[in-house]
Amino acid sequence: MSIALLTICVFLLLMFLGLPVAFTFFAAGIVGVTLYRNIESAMTLVGTSPFVEGSNYILVAIPLFIFMGRLVHSSGLSKELYGAGYAWLGRFRGGLAHATVVTLAFFAACTGSSVASVATMAPIAMPEMERFKYDEKLASGAIASAGTLGILIPPSIAFIVYGYICQVPVGPLFIAGILPGILLTSAFIATVMIWCWLDPAAGPSGPPLSWRERFKSLRGIWWSVAIFVLIIGGIYLGLFTPTEAAGMGAFLVFIILIFMKRLKWGNLIDALKDTVITSCMILTIFIGAKVFNTFLGLSGIAEAAMEALLNLPLSPEGIIAVILLAYIPLGCFIDSMPLAILTLPIVFPVVSKLGFDPLWFGVLHVVTGEISMITPPVGMNVYVLGGVTGKPLEVIFKGSTPYLIALIVVMFMLYFFPSISLVLPKYMG
Repeated sequence: MSIALLTICVFLLLMFLGLPVAFTFFAAGIVGVTLYRNIESAMTLVGTSPFVEGSNYILVAIPLFIFMGRLVHSSGLSKELYGAGYAWLGRFRGGLAHATVVTLAFFAACTGSSVASVATMAPIAMPEMERFKYDEKLASGAIASAGTLGILIPPSIAFIVYGYICQVPVGPLFIAGILPGILLTSAFIATVMIWCWLDPAAGPSGPPLSWRERFKSLRGIWWSVAIFVLIIGGIYLGLFTPTEAAGMGAFLVFIILIFMKRLKWGNLIDALKDTVITSCMILTIFIGAKVFNTFLGLSGIAEAAMEALLNLPLSPEGIIAVILLAYIPLGCFIDSMPLAILTLPIVFPVVSKLGFDPLWFGVLHVVTGEISMITPPVGMNVYVLGGVTGKPLEVIFKGSTPYLIALIVVMFMLYFFPSISLVLPKYMG
């Protein structure tokens, strides 16, 4: 127990000092394995983990989806998405915020990343909302919060991570996220409506456009519909595995950009560089977590935690509720991906032993990750939005609070009504 406590203290100290989480996993894991066994065992683990983690077929989908999102980001196609949303929704009170939410939902179907969604949409939506005198809290909260849809609406990197760790098929996970994604998008739109109803000056309506202009704007979204139909339709019908769908999606975006004359050499190089950097970061976290989780297995902490959860004097549903509620404060201090990699090897066996559907829990787990992306002090979307727009972080956090309430309400709806997540996967090819 003293060795385990010492290693955990090393882990927390390194995180507090700001060491990147991947290397925090590495360092603490090496210390723990060395103290339990010897330095040779620790070094052998460090040497074999990159091959074990890097040779998994399903992880190939991550760089492909990242590359697809980076191409879309650099092409300027997101402006046309926003233009279509504005054409149809801008004339309503809070219409620009509605358009932002809907555009981010469409963009999520092409990227799989919340951070990329926020970084892409903020320079487009924020100046427009400022031009129409929108309340900065309403505007910034809409962008930061709706950006979280990137990890729920498929294709989603978060679902790939969950499926890889828990050995759950990623295709059904993608399909399970469709209806919850639509539900959450609707909840964000409802939040904007209520906000503007209580304070009409917060989101004034824009000038109405003719029906001809509205239908003309739809020409700018055909590519996003084509990508979504190819990826999700192919998976749903059983034509592609998720990895194959990622390859098809990246190839389709590449061809669309060539056809639309939007593919520039510099943008392609930047997209490839960003893909390599982000993919290596994610893979390094996986490798470091492999070392750290080996220490957890040797120490018996993981097994003790599982037994403690199973022995709680609660019903199985109550235990799941405790797990989900615990993720919310943990997500305030640890980013969603490292938190998933750290906790799922402990939590998921409990979920399995209690007999719950892994797809249902996977959706709930991703929604808790969305909550962590807009809660202080480690709300990643908030920091990205602040860096892009220059808005004070306290303004963005305050603006995200009503949307955070909507997220929590949706999480409870998904908890009490599992069929929302499970109805579509039942009919997959």
